Amino acid sequence: MHGYDAEALKHWSPQTDRWARYFRSRVPLAARIAPFPATQARPQLPMGAQVMNLCNDYDGAFFTARKYDDAFARRLLRFWQYSDFYGSWHGLPVDGSPTAEPDRIVHGLINPPNPAYTDAAHRNGVRSLGCWFWPRPGDFAPYLERHADGSYPVADKLIEMAEYFGFDGYFINHEAETPPDEAKRLRELLTYLRSRAPEGFHLQWYDTIRPDGGLDYLNHLNDENAPWLESAADSFFANYWMTEAGVETSRATALRLGRDPYEAVFHGTENEQFGFDPEYDPRLIFPDSAPARTSWALFGSHFVWELHPGHEDPQDQGPAFERERQYWSGPAGDPTRTGRTQLHEPGAPDPANPHKWDGVAHHITERSVIGAFPFVTRFNTGHGRGFFLAGRRASDADWYNASIQDVLPTWQFWSEGPEGSAGRETPDFDYTRAYDGGSCLRVPGGTTVRLYKTELAVRTGEETLSVTFSGSAPEVGLLFADDPGTFAWRQVGATGSGAGWHTAARSLAEFRGRTIAALAVRAASPLRLGELALRQRPLPPPERPRGFRIDAAYVDGGTAEVFLSWHLADPGQVWYYDVHRGQEWLGRIYDEVYYVKSLRRGEGEATTELTLTPVAPDGTRGEPATTRIEWLR
Repeated sequence: MHGYDAEALKHWSPQTDRWARYFRSRVPLAARIAPFPATQARPQLPMGAQVMNLCNDYDGAFFTARKYDDAFARRLLRFWQYSDFYGSWHGLPVDGSPTAEPDRIVHGLINPPNPAYTDAAHRNGVRSLGCWFWPRPGDFAPYLERHADGSYPVADKLIEMAEYFGFDGYFINHEAETPPDEAKRLRELLTYLRSRAPEGFHLQWYDTIRPDGGLDYLNHLNDENAPWLESAADSFFANYWMTEAGVETSRATALRLGRDPYEAVFHGTENEQFGFDPEYDPRLIFPDSAPARTSWALFGSHFVWELHPGHEDPQDQGPAFERERQYWSGPAGDPTRTGRTQLHEPGAPDPANPHKWDGVAHHITERSVIGAFPFVTRFNTGHGRGFFLAGRRASDADWYNASIQDVLPTWQFWSEGPEGSAGRETPDFDYTRAYDGGSCLRVPGGTTVRLYKTELAVRTGEETLSVTFSGSAPEVGLLFADDPGTFAWRQVGATGSGAGWHTAARSLAEFRGRTIAALAVRAASPLRLGELALRQRPLPPPERPRGFRIDAAYVDGGTAEVFLSWHLADPGQVWYYDVHRGQEWLGRIYDEVYYVKSLRRGEGEATTELTLTPVAPDGTRGEPATTRIEWLR
């Protein structure tokens, strides 16, 4: 990926932007189901406050951001259920900048969000924002050019780029003193941008310059900086040095402007530097036993991975995974047992100590997009030490691709041991084996695990529940909206099924007319869940992909870089496409293009056949299309 300066923006076109077609998000924004306090981990937690999660993608590479690649030791966000907005933050060099020479790198004003993260965000109902960061090299005035007809070419191109690349707006971080005239023109440009943007497009303004261009972090919304929110932005990200009086002023100012404080104001917490122990307490936003004063902005949630000493070691990812759970679900790693166990002490922060952090779930209610059949998950987090299909290892290579992350459990992890006591063993994602993808879910024996918040109306009686598992057969618990205090437990599969993968299904006809509000699982002894699926009726297999072809192949000895394309089907017909050579898995994507980084030539092969298999939203596989690469003799 790369960034864009003034000239690149004004002349931008997908036809002239190198590799642009490989960096699109094609996953539509999912709708979230209505709140239902009875199934929340903390039923009394007030709703309303939103979350902006401003963080790096993967490893935060400033120079070499990629959509997918061949590594496992990368940060994959696994807690989308607590965010409403995701914003990329790191900046990118302009195309052609010498990334091998850091002192000569030139960054652009704009970097789009990583499209793989946008795919994952959209799949979970989260809007994804690109980043505007100033200062950068050069003058700012060229960005403010206005045509005689009143249009701003940079603003028009920002809208065009967001629509083409598939993201939802921009986080505006303008952190430099700006001449008063340019500040005025900037506000006019952003006002024009908002007026021209499509429905759902969002601009968030970071608390930086005053309307007169003076750089001044005011740390709350007040009459002085309110003009940015009045016309130029949809929401305001307040700087981190908050006070109780400042947060109250932000709320009062938003109300005076006729704006909902939860929609308009996001008070910030700085985690990148301070980790679990930020200097300014989020409880200033979330008073005890009262609704939140404003919404919440998180900066640097990627610290859970980046501050772990072994974060680049694929064998040492466990501590980073644990820290991520503690950040989102609280120090116990359970959203029903949130809250800090140690107080913040004045002086040096203690960023690695999760016991000084309440957990995001302490303040924010969990969200879900599971509101219609079919719903299928393989507990695939979007990276792995290999890739599995139907329980067979189809690739031995490490990989990451957030674009194909499943909708992961709503609660990570809400578990109970015998007689309702807190379980001693914690469920977790298992990367040693999987049914489909790179991971499965390991469930300790004797433990009940709540998995998903849902709103699934059983209307026809044709609906089914199926589970693919290894180990003892599970019982699946169904919690219904008309009786949210009682699970209906049903055995799925035969007891003593053994170590291999087994798939069992049962009808939901007995629950016709009722709405499933939550799903849970339990088993007498340990098991692994490879797939959980709720289907209404079998979908027809997707049609064979049309136009599957090799656009380019760059051969170097016995390997080749291969660029593939085909005609993209509607998301109602295809969930994703799998790319193979023979039995070897090469990649998965919902897109019309795919890049194979290193295709190996088989012994004595003159040609290699590649296949593209479409998979329907319920997991039904269609007939593959084929193409061939001719090797140089």
